[in-house]
Amino acid sequence: MAYVVRMPKLGVEMEIGKVIAWHVDVADAVSEGDVVAEIESEKSVAEIEAREDGVLRRVYLDVDQKAPPGAPMGIVAGADEDLSELEATVESAVSDVSADDDPDSDDATDAAADALTDDSAEAAPVTDVDESGEPAAQSAGAGTTDGAADGSAGGEPVAATTPEGTLKATPKAKHRAAKLGVDLATIEGTGVHDSVTASDVERAASAGSGKRTVEETRDISGRRRTIAERLGRSYREAVHVTVDREIEVETVFAAAAAADVSITDVILEGVSETLSAHPAFNATFDADAETHTLYEEHNVGVAVDVDGGVVTPVLPDIGSMDLAGIASAREAMRTRVLNGEFTPGDLSGGTFTVSNLGVFGSDAFTPIINPPEVAILGVNRVTECPVRTDRDIEFRRHVTFSLTFDHRVLDGADAARFLTTLEDRLDGILEE
Repeated sequence: MAYVVRMPKLGVEMEIGKVIAWHVDVADAVSEGDVVAEIESEKSVAEIEAREDGVLRRVYLDVDQKAPPGAPMGIVAGADEDLSELEATVESAVSDVSADDDPDSDDATDAAADALTDDSAEAAPVTDVDESGEPAAQSAGAGTTDGAADGSAGGEPVAATTPEGTLKATPKAKHRAAKLGVDLATIEGTGVHDSVTASDVERAASAGSGKRTVEETRDISGRRRTIAERLGRSYREAVHVTVDREIEVETVFAAAAAADVSITDVILEGVSETLSAHPAFNATFDADAETHTLYEEHNVGVAVDVDGGVVTPVLPDIGSMDLAGIASAREAMRTRVLNGEFTPGDLSGGTFTVSNLGVFGSDAFTPIINPPEVAILGVNRVTECPVRTDRDIEFRRHVTFSLTFDHRVLDGADAARFLTTLEDRLDGILEE
């Protein structure tokens, strides 16, 4: 029986997915469980498996094309099965999604997603979504309407009427031209059939000002798009204040060497003990509900730098672990992240976050709170500082810790006390 291969929804926050690979070509046979394609969401990468035996008869989304969850990516059916009714259902729904919606409007993406996942239809409408989330013209290939044969992964050229006649420009190009005050009719297009692209608009705007030349325009999508949205919202809404404290870490190094773990693991154990003493930091804040929720478990996120942007997997309930358990859990999670094997669930449920930029040589920084948490601890590089002893001057290792908190629910004195406790816990960690 023919069925539509759809863009899956990988988590409640997913708005747009991108096809990053097709593992089969049109007319190739597939068996139930075979990997048909790979897609990328804002947070993760997932494989799409065939749910029944059949042949890949249609492909509606090419590699690098984007669409909201529920959008049809292709059709799997019997080799000689009649697809006319299924394709007609797909095409009839396209009219529900306007190609001229405001690309900056969330309503445009929501409307597209609603149409694509209409429960009354056997298949969803075939719609391209450009880089800004705007429903655009239909993609090329079988199963589309007649005017859609010249599409490209970067967005379908859309006609814009000018005094000189008809000009082809992508929706994103028209949007950028309106913002930059550039006349599309004056731009020489480099896109499909000489259509004007967003990059063409950027170059034209730069040439007109005489101040800058665009070398490259990079698409903000996938993980980087999520980072931009979440941390941008956090910085706009939370009242960020950072308090720094320089702490001697000789005992941290000694404890790490004795247990054959990293100093990050020792710091995490110290952080967990500090959260027990200051539970208001092991919490989330809901501004709408006006609630500051404290948690028993210490679910600590640890930022990991990977291609495409930082990822913050959560180590659940580290307060119940000893140092060896923390080290084992952190290394296992780090391996999964670096291999791209983490899931959206690995990134959720955090109550506090630690970000270590010391490995990159930072002296101090202002980490941004991971919402809806209320605090984040930044760890900086190790430095050797002179310390006066009873008989001499010694050089000992120190680290500056940068604690950012949300001033809507916590105060500077709270942060100072938190760092004092952290210093005491790290200094006495060998005695435990």
